[in-house]
Amino acid sequence: MKERQALMELLLPLFIVAAVIVTATLLNKRYPRIPLPFYLIGLGALVSWLPFVPTDFDFEPEAFMVCLIAPILFGDGRVISRKELLEYRKPILLMALWLVVFTVIGIGYFIHYLIPAMPLPVAFALAAVMSPTDAVAVKSMTRGRTFPKGLMPILEGESLLNDAAGLVSFKVALGVVMTGVFSVRSAAWEFLLVAIGGIIVGLVLGAVLVNFRLFLRRKGLEEVNSLVTIQLLTPFVIFMVAEEIHVSGILAVVVAGIVHGLERDRLQQTTTKLDIISTNTWSVLSFILNGLVFALLGLLLPEVITGLVHSGEASILKELGLAVAIYAALFAARYIWVYLFHDEFVPSKQRTTDSNTHTSRRSFALAASFCGVHGTITLATALSIPFELSDGTPFPLRHTILFISASVILISMLAATFAMPFIGKSVTAVTSDQAALSLKEASILLAKRTIQALKSEKNEDNYDATLAVVQQLEEQIRMDCYGTVKVSGSYIRELQQIGRTAEAARLAELIAQGVISPQLQSVFTLLHQPQSESFFLARLQYLWVRLKLSLLNRKIQQHRRDGILEKFRSVSDMFEELQSIEKQLQEAAVKAIRKQQSPKHQLEALLVIQHYARSQKHDGKWLSAHSEAEFLHQLKIVQLRSVQMKRDGIQELEEANQISSGTVLELLQAINYEEMLILDNSEE
Repeated sequence: MKERQALMELLLPLFIVAAVIVTATLLNKRYPRIPLPFYLIGLGALVSWLPFVPTDFDFEPEAFMVCLIAPILFGDGRVISRKELLEYRKPILLMALWLVVFTVIGIGYFIHYLIPAMPLPVAFALAAVMSPTDAVAVKSMTRGRTFPKGLMPILEGESLLNDAAGLVSFKVALGVVMTGVFSVRSAAWEFLLVAIGGIIVGLVLGAVLVNFRLFLRRKGLEEVNSLVTIQLLTPFVIFMVAEEIHVSGILAVVVAGIVHGLERDRLQQTTTKLDIISTNTWSVLSFILNGLVFALLGLLLPEVITGLVHSGEASILKELGLAVAIYAALFAARYIWVYLFHDEFVPSKQRTTDSNTHTSRRSFALAASFCGVHGTITLATALSIPFELSDGTPFPLRHTILFISASVILISMLAATFAMPFIGKSVTAVTSDQAALSLKEASILLAKRTIQALKSEKNEDNYDATLAVVQQLEEQIRMDCYGTVKVSGSYIRELQQIGRTAEAARLAELIAQGVISPQLQSVFTLLHQPQSESFFLARLQYLWVRLKLSLLNRKIQQHRRDGILEKFRSVSDMFEELQSIEKQLQEAAVKAIRKQQSPKHQLEALLVIQHYARSQKHDGKWLSAHSEAEFLHQLKIVQLRSVQMKRDGIQELEEANQISSGTVLELLQAINYEEMLILDNSEE
């Protein structure tokens, strides 16, 4: 009986929160004008008063960070646009780092002025609590609306990165309160150590876990469910490791998510099944965790209010007035900051090209200020404040801090809700006159946009490679069947294996005939070794090849100086003969593929054959002997870049309601197969 009662006490809160999430979602579906977070918070607050709901709810801020915030931020970092993150890196850092410092200092003094009984270090701690915006809240409040160009990428990047700056500032201020000792040098050193340490941990562990999954696949141990499980465990492991060595777990998780996005989970490009399962799993998990975050906020609100009443620190009306004044100060500080640095937020190129639709400095700052929504990270940080100081005395005005923090969260959400119709246009209104694109129309539009984007990024180093990829995209546009017929991944891999077998057989013949010397064979093997699926390892691999070729070239030059007869004067002289050999291998592969192709799979055969042709020539001319190694490397980089551009384009079309969910899946499947051909990473 006792065991059953204990089990019910454990499961009842979970059932209640699940019921709140489902009910709130249904209400939001029926009455969408009210944002989902308000339903979740309101229902959470209502059920907390029910007689069968546990009243001794024990909130653990550390567990909250590990179990909820870490996976949410990892998932957001995983899907955030790397292109936009790089493009808007300056304004994101201005918001995520320097605005936090400006807020902590400026708002800290303002709070101390409003509440003289609150010591200045405690006021700084409260300002630090309210300095970060919440990624979950920002996305929830702005979903379905369009804003001035560049604003949403900046806000998303800010909300991902400013948690670390806010938490470190809070810990520094809290340390001063607890010990009474403050040093600017030690505070700055701690900030750098925690932040840089978190970045390093996220980079290293993120890359290690990605490559561990790649290792499992290479060894034939891949299994979709196990790989997705490893991915789900990644944010928890990284957060706990980072916190254990006293660096920023939040920042480590975000960076690890970005690393996974950069790698684009190379496993997923060879199996659509894994891609779909992973995407759907993260979608469901994100829905549950986001709902849980706001439901918990609602459950905690009554406890915060009753705590303030019982403490007798101040009346609720007075505290509400203080919360409104502090939110107004936060809003003003944010507005002034964005207004002053507006030119950093909107690049000059964008201001000149978009002069007709350019948003004014005032409007941009106003939109950024209203979208500075605070969320449960603010309340979780406030709840981590201890009840007592080091000497055993009660922490100054702890209940006031909790109440003001919770109130500012709600006020920021209400302000954003009422301001949204004026600062952001509805996506439905923007796209109501646009008919949904067919699969063929969408694929052609993506190819054209990618061509324009690649041309804008063209430079001296990738000029030839970019032209080759542009030609490839133009071929795809001319192919009436591209993007409108489903392709078979298994048949593509079968054709690739046929091509590789034919190449190996022809290579063996040339070696047996003495056409390929041992020295030439070693260079050929070096240039044609399989490229690593990992972005970082592929770059190291390329540098290793360049080093080996440089050493071989020195060896040839030394032999010539010593009077040893060499067939080649340098490594560069080998490339001309290597190209002739390569052409023969390609011809053998294409011949074998055409012989084996099935009438039902002509598109797959065409894609593979075109891939063979593109890897050797561009602009109708065979590559020069001096540039082949560099060109092949740049070609793969530009090809993968074009794939990423298409993925970003699909996301933009989906968010603008220009393509259906079915079209999204079919386009992603086609892109996955295209990337699989580029990487050529099927089993050897």
